[in-house]
Amino acid sequence: MSPRPDQETRTAAKARITGLKQTRDQAHEDAEKAKADADEAMWQSIAAELDAGTLLQADVCEATGFSRDHVLRRTKKYRTNQD
Repeated sequence: MSPRPDQETRTAAKARITGLKQTRDQAHEDAEKAKADADEAMWQSIAAELDAGTLLQADVCEATGFSRDHVLRRTKKYRTNQD
């Protein structure tokens, strides 16, 4: 059985682990924000295409694999000419 580390060694190791956890948490937070930003940009662009009349909602569904209801819900806040 290996000897137990002294308190100073343990405290230093815990501090390193805390730093690693903070770095990981920040990376996860940044990734979630990037995903949310990408989603918003995509749905805004899709809404603009729908508003311009360059495609139908069915075309969006075919291209994205999302249901019509999902496309409607996600683009609704960005649409300017709701029919």
